[in-house]
Amino acid sequence: MNFSLVREMMRKDLQEVRKNGYVFYSLLLLPIMLVVISVIDSFAIALSSSGKASMLLPTFSTILVFIPAIITSLIGSTSVILEKNNHSLEPLLATPITDSELFAGKALAPLSIGILLSWLAFTLYMAIMDVLTYGHLGYFLFPTELTLVQMFFLAPVTGMLGTFLTLLVSSKMKDVRAAQQVSALVVLPLLLLIFLPIIASGSDLLINLLAGVGFLIAALAIFFVSVKAFRRETILISWGK
Repeated sequence: MNFSLVREMMRKDLQEVRKNGYVFYSLLLLPIMLVVISVIDSFAIALSSSGKASMLLPTFSTILVFIPAIITSLIGSTSVILEKNNHSLEPLLATPITDSELFAGKALAPLSIGILLSWLAFTLYMAIMDVLTYGHLGYFLFPTELTLVQMFFLAPVTGMLGTFLTLLVSSKMKDVRAAQQVSALVVLPLLLLIFLPIIASGSDLLINLLAGVGFLIAALAIFFVSVKAFRRETILISWGK
């Protein structure tokens, strides 16, 4: 794989996101809202349950795990289709770039944004909770092993899963709205499927790790299926007719 081509593709897409101020600032709104909701609910539980707080709070930190998947679905659902509509995909496909390099480059831009925002959200959430609860509990609630696993493993993995699914949808659609709607229908049930076993496991670190490994395998499988399903010849010949 030519990583210079992948980086160039990623850089180009990141510039497009930065140029669109409305999209950029709307992406910041979601993590802020989730952090506020998580802090309010977590603070109430921490004050009422005292020593049991560390067992009950994973439910709210888990919400932050899904920030990358949601954000990447918003950006990735239109990533390829906008290239089609702007007629910038055909020249790109005529270059030596391979399908796997194209998909990797297209995935890294939304994925890097989603992961970075989730890390900022986790850091903000843990810092606020520690400041609010230390005087009452007498110890810092965060970080814990579980929140670190959620932050640095589960969140990126769910982001990968959401990104590859939405890119697959985007590569098969010709309408931006249709791509966004289909992506939502695909990603939302997936997030629910991921959320249930993690919540059911509670603070069990091993189950969270195993779930993450399973999601990683699924994400890589979807990536390879997406690359195989991508027909650059069809796009070069028939798109725009």
